[in-house]
Amino acid sequence: MKRELLLQNPRPDGYHLMLEFFGCDREKIDSLPYLRQAIKTAVNTAGLTNLGSRFHKFQPHGITGFTLLSQSHISFHTWPEYGYLVLDVFTCGPEEQANQVADVLKQHLEPCQVKRQVFRKGFRYYKST
Repeated sequence: MKRELLLQNPRPDGYHLMLEFFGCDREKIDSLPYLRQAIKTAVNTAGLTNLGSRFHKFQPHGITGFTLLSQSHISFHTWPEYGYLVLDVFTCGPEEQANQVADVLKQHLEPCQVKRQVFRKGFRYYKST
């Protein structure tokens, strides 16, 4: 890995976005090619660096996926029978990058409802007692 990739955020802190998508199109969240392309588009749109991805299609349905980023990671799991997808986006870069990933995936998957949680992580958020 080139050293410049590690210099994007030299501080040990990050933005951890966890989402639940309800009411997704069952065919879309059970399509490995569709989800692979949606993740690729989201990574490129947010200006993130993909270091590798791994996806697995379960039988009879469901997909899990992980994309390793130089900035951290994206992971997701689907339950098409419920129209449900969980998404985890952690970036050590600006929070806008994680939000862009979420926005692109919301556009592709068109959930009826989204539950969102954000955790700030890292050294500068540590409070000693």
